[in-house]
Amino acid sequence: MRWFVRIAFLSVIAMTAACMEQGSSPSNTTAPSLVTGGGAASPSNRSAGPVATASSASTATMQFGQPNVGSDYPPVPPHDQSAHAKDNLVPRTVVIDKGGKVTFNTFGVHQIGIYAPGTEPEDIDTSDLVQMPANCPAFAPLLIDDDTNRVASYTHACGGPWSVEHQFDEPGKYLVICAFLPHFEVQMYGWVIVRDRD
Repeated sequence: MRWFVRIAFLSVIAMTAACMEQGSSPSNTTAPSLVTGGGAASPSNRSAGPVATASSASTATMQFGQPNVGSDYPPVPPHDQSAHAKDNLVPRTVVIDKGGKVTFNTFGVHQIGIYAPGTEPEDIDTSDLVQMPANCPAFAPLLIDDDTNRVASYTHACGGPWSVEHQFDEPGKYLVICAFLPHFEVQMYGWVIVRDRD
């Protein structure tokens, strides 16, 4: 038993000495910055996610959807959350300077709506609907057409990838949504924060 106590004591001394070795320092990690506030109030509310500040404050890119994640389970209850993997904006928030441009890359049925600063997801009238563009689901009007505070709307025939660039000339926090109703309902929206550097 004495040998065990001595070995344990020596092990503690050796570990303490190793930790106090000159040149060692505690590791510093930094979590991504989060933007808080905004977003529809609901139990499954998505976080704003990490903020992507472009290396050039005059440009940023947002990807509408991630086609190669999640499962193929249909996005209806009981859902396995694949919509939260596939049908989101990446990143959910970008920061640019006034006069900067954001490129929105998308594919499939995603449609783009941009709303003025001060607009929250719960402000969007999801009963104001029109028919989707060509090659999109046609069984019911599914495209949100709420023009209150809407700055821009970009629609495209459903199918392959497409991109559009939008310039933001006024500072503020703009709401960007997928205007395809089922995607907006699973909280497919994000933010463009435009800084005034004057």
